[in-house]
Parts: sequence; C-alpha cells; structure tokens
Amino acid sequence: MPAPRRPTPRPHPPRLPAPDSGSYPAVQSRPRRAAPSTGGRAAGWVAGHVAIGLTPLALCFGEEHAGRGFVVNLSVALGFVALSVLGLQFALAARFTRATAPFGIDAVLRYHRQISFLAVLAAFGHPVLLFCTSDTYRRLLDVVHAPLRAQLAWLSVLALLALMVTSIWRRALRISYPVWHVLHSALGVGIVLAGLGHAFGVGYYFSEPLMRLVWGCYTAAFLWLAVWVRLVKPLALWRRRFRVATLWPEPGGSVTVGLEPARRHARPFRFRAGQFAWILPGRTPFTLTYHPFSMSSSAHAARVEFTIKQVGDFTDSIRGLQIGDTVYVDGPHGSFTLERHPGMGFVFIAAGVGVTPFLSMLATLADQGDQRPCTLILANRYEDQVTGVRQLARLQDRLNLRVVHVISRPSEQWTGVRGHVDADLLDRLLPQHRRSLQYFICSGEQMVESVEAYLDWLDVPRHRVHSEKFGMV
Repeated sequence: MPAPRRPTPRPHPPRLPAPDSGSYPAVQSRPRRAAPSTGGRAAGWVAGHVAIGLTPLALCFGEEHAGRGFVVNLSVALGFVALSVLGLQFALAARFTRATAPFGIDAVLRYHRQISFLAVLAAFGHPVLLFCTSDTYRRLLDVVHAPLRAQLAWLSVLALLALMVTSIWRRALRISYPVWHVLHSALGVGIVLAGLGHAFGVGYYFSEPLMRLVWGCYTAAFLWLAVWVRLVKPLALWRRRFRVATLWPEPGGSVTVGLEPARRHARPFRFRAGQFAWILPGRTPFTLTYHPFSMSSSAHAARVEFTIKQVGDFTDSIRGLQIGDTVYVDGPHGSFTLERHPGMGFVFIAAGVGVTPFLSMLATLADQGDQRPCTLILANRYEDQVTGVRQLARLQDRLNLRVVHVISRPSEQWTGVRGHVDADLLDRLLPQHRRSLQYFICSGEQMVESVEAYLDWLDVPRHRVHSEKFGMV
C-alpha cells in the first residue's frame, strides 16, 4: 500500500503524556457537532434555560422602582439572576435524559461549570453594587446585628464560596468524591434556600403580583426538582433494581460486572453502545452518591455489563460484590454513540479503562454482523494489564477489526508498538481515506486534547472527531 499522504507542514503538536490507565471510566463526552435531528430540541432547551435565567433582568427597566436608582435596580436584578441560575442547576442534577441527549454529557458539564461562574459573579456583584451606593447598605456588613434577611444573604454567599473552593480544589484538599458529592448537594440546597429566604424577606420587589407569581413558580419548581431527585427517582430505581449475575476478573485490576433485572418479567435495560449509567451497589437507592461507568457489553446482549477499574474507595468496594447482590442503575445517558455519528468506518483511540465504551461499540457491531473497517488503538503502560483483552480476543474473528496495542513501559519480551500515541504513529496507522472515517477518543483530558490536536494536524475533519473524558470534577 502506498505511503499515506503527508499533510501540509505545520508545527508539531506537543508530545502526548503517558496514559493514565488507572483513571475512572469516562463519562464526559464532547461531540464536535450535534446531529441535525437534535438541533431543534437543543435550541428549545437552550432558549428555555436562557429565558428562565434572564427574566429577572426586567427589574432594571421597571418604572415603579425608578426612585431607587439604576445601580440599586441593577444590583437586585443581578441577585435575582444569580438565584434563578443557581436554582436551575437542580435540573442538571436531576439528570433528565431528554434534556441532556441533544448536547452530550460533556457539553452539559461544561455549561454547568461556566454558567455557575457567571452566577457567582452575579451573586457577588449584587452586594458590591449596593455597598457602593449608600452607608445604609454598608451597615449590613455587621452580620451579627444585621436583620435576618441580611444574615440569610450572607449565609447564601458563604455557602456559595465554600461550594466554589471545594469544587475547584477538591483534589488539592483531598476530599473524596463521595464526601464532595454530599457536600456539593447540601451546599447547593443551602444556597438557594437562603437566597430565597433573603429575597422574600426583603419583600420590596415582591409587592407586585406578577413578581410574586414568578418567584412562587420558581420556588415550587426548585422544590419539585429536589423532591424528584431525592424521592421520586430513587423510588423508580428501586422498582427497576438489578442483581449481579456474573463477575469476571480482568487484567489490570479490573472486573466485569454482569447485571440482569432483579424482578421477574421486568423489561430489559436498553441502551446504545457507548453510553454510560450511574450505578450504586447496596440495599437502598436513597443515597446522594452514584458513580458513572460506561457499559462494556453489546447493546443487544441479554445482560448489561460494566468493566470497572478498581481504584479509589468506591471501585475498591466492587471487589466485595457477590452473585445475587442488588445494584441500582440510573441510565442510560450520553450521546457518545455510533448511531449519532455514522460513517464508512471507525477509528477508536483509548488509554487503559477508556476502552470500555469501545468494547460495547465493537460487540454491538459484531452482533449486527457489521463488517465496516474498524481500528482500535489502545494505549497502556504494561502489556499484562490491558483491560478488555479477553473481549477483544473474541471479537476479532467476528469483525473487520485491527487492534494496535501501544505500550509505554513494555517488558523486554514485548514485540509490539512501544511508546505513546502521537502524530507520527497515527500517520503510519491511518489509511489514505482517513478523512472519511469517524474517530472516537476515550481517555483522560490531556490525552484526549493531544490526540485531537494530532488528528487536526493530519487534516482529519473536526466534525468527525468525538471524544469522551475521564473524571467528573
């Protein structure tokens, strides 16, 4: 075969860092382009979210309160915007599949972080503008002697500050994910409740019937979302609980857990290859902390399987699972799927346990009798710790599949590819028709961004590159 065409010379991207095969399964997907069929739904959700978040800005133009001055009205509007936007974060916590599907979970999480920063700026801008206008407001800095409505405002601001610090520097503070998740949820509820208490306590802007109606609806919606997340949804999961049917140890300290419905005649778990679910082993679904993992089985299999790397407190507990144990599954979620990004062939690039969604995609293609060409480039540190090697051995005879293992710390006996996934390696492996293929990347953030840069350097169209990242916070 002739040598692949070299792209126009341009600066070589940075060298890829060593893959981290001990990360959590990927849950953050970033499709480069939404499927056309989802565009209308995406626009609708965005428009609704923006309308709810920005409605309070109308206060700045209200004639009834012109005597208070533009700065004061702007300050109050910022406070209302911050409160409404922060309250809307409960909708993201509810994990409504229909709301997140048009965007992909990575886009939703990025939006959650970015809109939260904007809400923080609005929340802190609210008191700062007030303090700049009059001594009357500056006296509220004396928190001990301030009225209750001001104390609630300070409580909301301090809780918001604590939420920011524990989220941004969680790993530096050595806060475990379960502890952070509980703290994050409690602080979020406290911020909104204290903020609502402050707003209703001030009461000045709530003298208008329309304003009371709007914020009454907002408060009812926030409370309903809290009840949905903590009561209604767990009840639904309890009725759809699963039991452990199989346990398979895998290389590299992983284990494949096979689940089936615990209730006889229950409908099977339906998902698309590449999606993930939030799972929780235990007796009750009424808990704050679930953990996200990609499905690794075929979408057409009778049982749903998760291949889980045993690192961290939660994944270490997977070792204690036994056949027959109860597991709760919230899903499926995500848009990192072949159906969303069809093509003439596929290239999968992963590191370590990032291979799990690709195991599901390949097994599904095999069950469908699909013979489109597939290439899997799988990076690991050691050749005896390759997650998914058992499944891949069974799939290679059923698919038009080429598997390339890239080992960064091989033994002397290793005769395969050594080193890291970089532009030169991809240039050697990818065929001439590389621009017509669909590319899926699953790894940690550094590797994903590096591989995306390599593919861009190789003139692969950006809309054909789709990625999913490890980690949540």
